[in-house]
Amino acid sequence: MHPIIAKIGPFTIYSYGMMVAIAFLFGIFIAKREAVRKNIRPDMVYDFSFYLLVGSIIGARIYYVIFFDLKGFLEDSVSIFKVWQGGLAIHGGIFGGIITGIIFSRVRKISFWALADLIAPSIILGQAIGRIGCFLNGCCFGVPMVKPLFGMEGHPTQIYELILDFIGFLLLWDLRKKIRFEGGLFLLYLMTYSVIRIIVSQFRADNLYLWNTGITLADLSSLIIFIIAMVLFIRKRHV
Repeated sequence: MHPIIAKIGPFTIYSYGMMVAIAFLFGIFIAKREAVRKNIRPDMVYDFSFYLLVGSIIGARIYYVIFFDLKGFLEDSVSIFKVWQGGLAIHGGIFGGIITGIIFSRVRKISFWALADLIAPSIILGQAIGRIGCFLNGCCFGVPMVKPLFGMEGHPTQIYELILDFIGFLLLWDLRKKIRFEGGLFLLYLMTYSVIRIIVSQFRADNLYLWNTGITLADLSSLIIFIIAMVLFIRKRHV
């Protein structure tokens, strides 16, 4: 594990934060290209990217706090804001991002679905890059393997998701010109990532659970998102 890349005086460069920043920059680059192709002002991408980043982090943190140890966080409320210590959940980030997108699109008077389609490839590419940070940080680790492979005793779930997310990006990138109805590409992203997360969570050792029920939150959230996205995809496709 390499959670710290470098220390420069009083400043510490963390591998996870660095990869998130790189993912953010790559996402903006891809979204800007799509904006030009779709005749959408590139400055809209810059504005929305900032709000999306903030909204996603807030959503990811709230989701984690609620389902990881709500009582513990409430007893030490300051710890809720210590995001740099870890504790972000991707599904909370997705929910936070969707809410941010709805608010932004209404304020700017643009189509939410068009905006969501624009950034869909960027999101899953960013998730793929972000998993490199997870691998270096040692978080999101997997259950022990029956036989150690390449010196690793646990499943490298970060690498599994990196590969699957990148395949998902290639799929969306190929279909971005072929899906003609608004929202189709974003809904396909939601379905694709839901399947990816259900697969990967079977090998994760640090899954969050629905309080004391033993139900894996990743599986439950992914299943709900997949069903809703599929229904909307079918309905919008036939409108």
